[in-house]
Amino acid sequence: MDPKELVKLCEILNPRNKPGRLTIITRMGAADNMRIKLPHLIRAVRQAGLIVTWVSDPMHGNTIKAPCGLKTRPFDAIRAELRAFFDVHEQEGRYPGGVHLEIR
Repeated sequence: MDPKELVKLCEILNPRNKPGRLTIITRMGAADNMRIKLPHLIRAVRQAGLIVTWVSDPMHGNTIKAPCGLKTRPFDAIRAELRAFFDVHEQEGRYPGGVHLEIR
């Protein structure tokens, strides 16, 4: 998502900027997307003075199909995406708000 679009959407969904109203869930995969794109989104939201909670959903951006046909997620990819999520927030001086995991 374009940072300007994210800011506009946040302003529409939370016009009074109430804390706890918006959660932004990132699903960027273990590739460099997180380290390249997330900082711009965080900066745009911060510069607009918006209050949001950032959450990582590493389960969806890392799906592959196993030889048997079932969808699965390599643990190393999940861990890499989470590491990038936490690293970017630290570099931007922000605090990550949570992680969404699916366990069966």
